[in-house]
Order: sequence, then C-alpha cells, then structure tokens
Amino acid sequence: MHKDQCYSKCRPYHWIAYFGFITLIVFASSLLHADQTSIEQNANCQASISSVKVIKSNVNNIQELPKSGWSVVQILPDYWDKRWKDYSVSAWYKITWQYLCPNPQHNTPITLVIQNINMAGELYLNNEFLWKDQFLTEPLSRSWHTPRYWVLPASSLKQGTNHLWVKVIGTPTQKSGLGHLFLGEHAQMKSLYDRSLLEKRISPILSFIINFIIGVFCLMVWLVNPTEKAFKWFSFVGIGWMLYVWIIMQQEPVFGLSSINLDRITIAIFCFSMIAGCIAAWRFANKKYPRIEHVLFTFCVISIVLIFVVPDQHTPQLLNLLFIMGVIIFLLKCFTYPFIAYQSKLKEAYVLAIQYVIFIPIVINDAIYMMTLKGHILSPYTSPIGTLLVGFILALRLANDAKSIAHFNQTLGQSIIQAKNELSTSLNIQHQLALENAKLQERINLSHDLHDGLGGSISRSMLLIENHDHIEKKQMLSILKLLRNDLRQTIDFGSCLNTKIPTTPIQWVAPIRHRFVQMFEEFAIQSKWILSENWQTQPNALQCLTMARIAEEALTNIIKHSHATQVEFSLTENAQFLILKISDNGIGFDPAQVDAGLHVGLHSMQQRVIRLGGLFEIDSLTHQTILKVSLPFGSAS
Repeated sequence: MHKDQCYSKCRPYHWIAYFGFITLIVFASSLLHADQTSIEQNANCQASISSVKVIKSNVNNIQELPKSGWSVVQILPDYWDKRWKDYSVSAWYKITWQYLCPNPQHNTPITLVIQNINMAGELYLNNEFLWKDQFLTEPLSRSWHTPRYWVLPASSLKQGTNHLWVKVIGTPTQKSGLGHLFLGEHAQMKSLYDRSLLEKRISPILSFIINFIIGVFCLMVWLVNPTEKAFKWFSFVGIGWMLYVWIIMQQEPVFGLSSINLDRITIAIFCFSMIAGCIAAWRFANKKYPRIEHVLFTFCVISIVLIFVVPDQHTPQLLNLLFIMGVIIFLLKCFTYPFIAYQSKLKEAYVLAIQYVIFIPIVINDAIYMMTLKGHILSPYTSPIGTLLVGFILALRLANDAKSIAHFNQTLGQSIIQAKNELSTSLNIQHQLALENAKLQERINLSHDLHDGLGGSISRSMLLIENHDHIEKKQMLSILKLLRNDLRQTIDFGSCLNTKIPTTPIQWVAPIRHRFVQMFEEFAIQSKWILSENWQTQPNALQCLTMARIAEEALTNIIKHSHATQVEFSLTENAQFLILKISDNGIGFDPAQVDAGLHVGLHSMQQRVIRLGGLFEIDSLTHQTILKVSLPFGSAS
C-alpha cells in the first residue's frame, strides 16, 4: 500500500489515540497539582502539622517508646531505605499537630487521610488506640495500595498540641515507610481520599476486569483458531497482568504466603508478561525474530529460577534488577515497534505502534514511582484505556480477517461455479467419447463375430471347393445355406442375447461336430469328442456362443495350418468354470505371436475370453498343441 494511502486510512485511529492521550494528561495534571502540604483549614477550626519524627522500634506500647533517638522527617512520604539501609522490621512515626478553634465551645471533627502504609501498621490518637491492620506479623496485611481515612471525633481532640502515633511494619522487598498524610476539614479530605482511592484501587481493579475479559476473549479466539498466534500471546499478557494486579490489590495475605514470596511471584509474572508482550506485538505484525525470542525466553527462565533460589537477603536487589530489566525490554519494544509496524504495512499495527509510543513517558514515570514511591503513578489511569485500545485493535484484526474470509468465500463460490461449469462441459465431452467408444466397441465385436463365424464358414467352404474338382449344384447350395445360417446367427446375437440355450452339451456341440467331422474325414484327420450328457451348471447364451466361436476358429485353424492327423475335443465343468479343451498333433506354432496380435483369429478368441473374465491358455510344441479356455459361470459381457 502506498504510504499516503495508508496514512489517510489510519488517520481516524491517530485521532482516537491523540484524544485519549490528551485526556490522560489533563486528568493526571489535576492530580499532580493536588495540595501535598499537611495544612488544611476549617472555617471554624484549624489543623496543622508541626513536626514528623520516626524511630526504629518493635515495641507495642507507646509509653515504652524512647524519649531520644528520634529522627526528624522533613516531608512525607518517608521511606527507610536511605535512612536505615537494609532495615525492614518496624518503626514508629510521631506526628505532632496543632488543633485550634476560635470557639472552643463548638469544636468540629478533623478528618485524617493516609494514602499508604508500607506494608502494615496501627494508629493511635493521643495515646488512644484508633485502628490497626489485621495481620501485623508475617504473613502481613498489605496496606501499600490502600488509602484510608478516619474522622477524628472532637471529643478526642485537644486544643493546641495533639499527637498521632503510627506504627509501620516493613518488608525487605518493598520500600518500608509512611505515605502522604493529610489533616483537615472532612469534605476536602474526602475528596482527596476519593482521588487516592481512584488512583490506587478503583483504576487497578477496573484494569483487572478489562484484562480478564480481553485475556479470556483472546484465549477463546486462539482456541477456536490456533493459527491466530498473536491472540494466544495477547491472552497470556492479559491473564498475566490480571494476576499481577490481583496480587498487588490484595489487602490480606494471599494463600498464607509471606510478603517476600508474594513479591517473588509478582516479579516472575511481570517478567513473563514483558516477554509475552513482545512476542504478541511481533506476531500481531506477522513478524518472527527467532534469535531475539530465544534470548528473551532464556532470560525469562533464568530470571524465574533465580527469583526462587536466591537467598532472602539478596532477593530485594535481584527483584529490583529484574524489574528494571523488564521495564527496559518494554521500552525497547515501544521504541522499535513503529519500524516493525511500518514494515508490516498493517493499519492495526500502526495503531498499536501509536499506543506504544504514547506509553513511553508513562512507563518511565511509573518505573520511577515504583522505585522511589514518590510522585504519582499514571498507569492506573492509562491501563484501562490502553487495554481497551488493545481490544479495539484486536477487534479490528478480527474484522479484517472476517472481510478476508468473506472475500475468500465469494471467490471460492465463483471458483466452484466455474469448476462446475467446466466439469459439466468435461462430462458432456466424456459422454460423447463414451458413446463413440461404445459404437466402436460394437463394431469391433461385430467384426470379431463376422471373422469367427462367417469367416470360419467361408474358410471351410473354400477348403471343400479346393479339394473337389467338380462341385455339384446341391453341394454349392448347401455351402451357401451354411453361410447364410452363420450370418443370421451373427445378426441374431448382435440384436438380442436372449437366444435359446441348448439343453445338453451334446446338443450344443452337434452343429459344430456335424460341420467338422465331414471335413476331418476328407483330410484324413481322426477326431475324438468328449462331452457330458447334461449340464451340471447351465451356462448363459453368451458363454455358449463364445465357446462355439472359439471352437469353430480353433478347429478351422487345425484344418488350415496344423497338418494334424488327430484332434481331441472336450467340454467339461467344475464348480466354478466351463472348460473347453482342444488338442492336436500338428506342427505347432509360437504362442507369443497371439499376444503380439500376429494371429488375428487366435487374438480375437483371446479378447472374447478376457471380456467374460475367463482364462485363455495355449501350449504349443511340435506334434502337440493344446488350447484351453475356462469361462466362469455367471459371467456377462
């Protein structure tokens, strides 16, 4: 497709992608400009944080906390990785804040919002217990993606200085510490809480649902049509991200697994999803890169093995490294895919390439957030839109495939009609050829009958005339009548096969015997006739006529060519065959000449027998020639 034509056709999808990107930027900007200070005012009362301090401690009683050793926290969120390297047990945060009301008789409540606690914790207000996670020992509760808010009752508040005590229980594979903390009027804090809830829970859960639907949809498409390799890999990506988000969103331990084991599983799923995403994108553009794919699969296998065999003390560094490498692989895919899409010339690949380009700054921002937990994460907002866009692109691929299938079916229908017409023409031609072949076969059969019947009679008549110098009128008339009878017999058989079958073998052979015995006597040939008195299995008319023609031709050849003095003629039967056997003591001949077609009469006899499915055998030596014909009972022409 020409480049300009492709651009004009893909332009609507460009606008869709651009509109989605602008919407995301506007929405994210409103979040980024949210007030991150810890001062909120009320028309009547005012709450302001004066200081935040933290100390390492595993004690549960606030009264037992040390008076010294506290570290000042300049700004929240605060995480321990830089302050206390390789420490992830627990710590107490002391938030000192001022509560001032112009009219002490009309104190109003203050709302507290904490965006996240890594990983679990408990909360006290002025030495009074307020709240805690359900599990404070491994396996821990998971509050790192759960914003919370509390309405602090006015009766528990003091004019002037108040204290919030937050105990945080950490984990070695995540940045342990306390997230953003806000105090202020309820309406403002509730709005801030709702925004945090949208970012940290509602959007990821929506992404989970969309990934589940699209993953199952792609899986079903692949199962129905295994040739759609791209849908298989997109299903793996969707299901992988679904599991990844599901584990992250859990607020309680999953299957009783510790936090470090859950982080191992999530990073393993993350690595596989990155690799599957690359393969899916390439297959979508109808591309394969065997060497690169082999390297990626090797990386994935080695990474998963290392994740579960490396000791706990080295696991945090390994998980961070694998996460960074997964992000790099994803970014390389995003950077290179526009070139792959251009090579594929597929408009749906162009749309996917645009989406990947838009994802580049978002992925970089979210990768920095996951490593520092500072700023705002954008993927919860972009992931549902991006996943829906992937679904739209896959639906576009299916629509194009459906159009191709419809076009193929139309072409196939036209080809079938054309083939039917050609086949009909071919059948008509074959039918005409079959008719011509049938006519030719009938002519050949008629020529064989004339040769074997009338020709044999003419040959015998010629022999009689040659051996008599004077032929009387009666003898000539007898010869002509015999020729006429043979001609009638040939015509009658050609027009109808329902001729009368002789009741016994003797009756069948009588005309032949009568004709040839007289000639044998004139040529000094002795003949012996071996016949059964009755048929064991009565042959049909065609078999009787075939045997008669063969007998006449064979006996005529003996008189003409063999110089024999003895002839033996037998007609016998067994359970399967009617057997005719004629032998003489003549000079013999070469039977191979029969197959070569040099003996027209013998070749004609052979073809008759073959048409009836019988056996034609000749054994000829000097002073002995044997012709044997076996016809199966029930054979037809």
